[in-house]
Amino acid sequence: MAKIDTSLIEGYADMTPEQKLAALEAFEYEDNAAELEKQKNALSKANSEAAEWKRKHNALLSEEEKKKQEDADKLAQMEQELADLRKGKTVSEYKAKFVAQGYDEALAEETAQAFADGDSAKVFANQSKFLEEYAKKVKADALKKTPKPTPGAGSGGGAIDYDKKIEEAQKNGDLAAVAYYNRLRAQEEAEQNKS
Repeated sequence: MAKIDTSLIEGYADMTPEQKLAALEAFEYEDNAAELEKQKNALSKANSEAAEWKRKHNALLSEEEKKKQEDADKLAQMEQELADLRKGKTVSEYKAKFVAQGYDEALAEETAQAFADGDSAKVFANQSKFLEEYAKKVKADALKKTPKPTPGAGSGGGAIDYDKKIEEAQKNGDLAAVAYYNRLRAQEEAEQNKS
């Protein structure tokens, strides 16, 4: 912002603060609007002349120079397309790997794109989402595979050999069943101890 030249105000140094304020409020700048308009017109004219010179220059270029310029433009375009294709291929490969690990399509696509872009924060966030969903699925599957107790089991009237059931479950690698039979055996023992 332009400062006011107080030397242009007569007796400014000897005025009281109220008089100075009144003098500053009454101060009028020189009107430079005409000069500003003149400068804008000169700039517009210079831009027009530069555009005209550029047009004339391009018209004077030889056919060979024009061809070189066109070839350079095409090469730049092809390089950009190649880079886009390579990135698309990379994203596609990553997506296939994420889907093979159990990711759903949408999460795999999003994670692959983030991985290709180098956005590790997004990759780790998506991995956390996947692991949460996967843990829920594993628990649900384990509950579905857990055998239902037979009537009378745990009431002392059943003839279930828990050691045998636990051994079978361990051979099959069914840890949920092992835990289930251990729990039933503990419940039965607790009920027997109460009696």
